[in-house]
Amino acid sequence: MKLLWCIWIHESHTQICTIRLSNGPLSVMGSLIQLIVATAALAQHALSIYLHRDIFLCKSNIDERTADWPSIYLAYDIIIFDFGLMRRVLGTEECVANYLDGGYMRSLWCLQQCGALLLAIMCLLFFTRSVWLLWPALLIQSSYSLGLSVLTMATAPKLLDALSGIVETDLAARFILYFSGFSFNWIFTFVLWHHYWFLEKKWK
Repeated sequence: MKLLWCIWIHESHTQICTIRLSNGPLSVMGSLIQLIVATAALAQHALSIYLHRDIFLCKSNIDERTADWPSIYLAYDIIIFDFGLMRRVLGTEECVANYLDGGYMRSLWCLQQCGALLLAIMCLLFFTRSVWLLWPALLIQSSYSLGLSVLTMATAPKLLDALSGIVETDLAARFILYFSGFSFNWIFTFVLWHHYWFLEKKWK
């Protein structure tokens, strides 16, 4: 599988330009990085419940220069790599999840993703013959990447409009963070699927 002009993903390895990397370590590294993201997002719910008795009190319309760290931490929707981008582009006053159901489904998603990634790490490191342990992570990651794509397509007109004018450093940084998370998850999902096919053939 070829991505762009410099990334080739095979079942056993991934090649970036002339650098060849095994998909096993890449899958472990990707799982750990995404587990950190999902855990940080889940911790937002714990902090919100502890401080405000609310499942996810996410107020993005804050002044980051004067707000305290819990308010800043809760103002970001970490699970979708939104560090203030949606507020700048869409003018939202809360995180996207709050407009759907108040954050309840988000909390369950973060919990499920953490569990699926933990299972994947255990399989990749210790139980390589039990490839079925990768099924939850494969399902979660595929749905997650598709969800990020839907969000990107839905906000694309506003994003392009915001980026077509004079782009401030602050907006550029928020966009780079979002796009980096979006791109990382798609590449990680492809690598994980190819490594799963490799293990399935190996232990068949």
